[in-house]
Amino acid sequence: MIVSDTWAWVEYWKGNDRVRGYIEGPEARITSMITIAELERFYGADKERMDHMVSTIRSRSRLVPVDLPVARAAGRVRREMNEGGIADAIIYATALRNRAKVVTGDPHFRKLPEVIFVGRE
Repeated sequence: MIVSDTWAWVEYWKGNDRVRGYIEGPEARITSMITIAELERFYGADKERMDHMVSTIRSRSRLVPVDLPVARAAGRVRREMNEGGIADAIIYATALRNRAKVVTGDPHFRKLPEVIFVGRE
């Protein structure tokens, strides 16, 4: 199982072939609700575009909420990360909770275990 982070979704819509296989592939996928919040922050002014993004995410993955165990794990993860924000920690904690790997190219994740890094090295 994989967790597509916000970076992966944005790159997918940009046509990034390194991400396409993970988004469209046979693996089970989940996406944290925090990704919707991040996308809304950047793209929400364009309601039609945002609606399309949410529709695509829902058709290609299962949206999962930030529940208490994920929130607590995210706090622990964020304490240990040297960079990134709480949204990154929530996405990573979501992967850990679901025994999944995060697909990302976000450099904040580069050295963490349970990450499939598809960004520039």
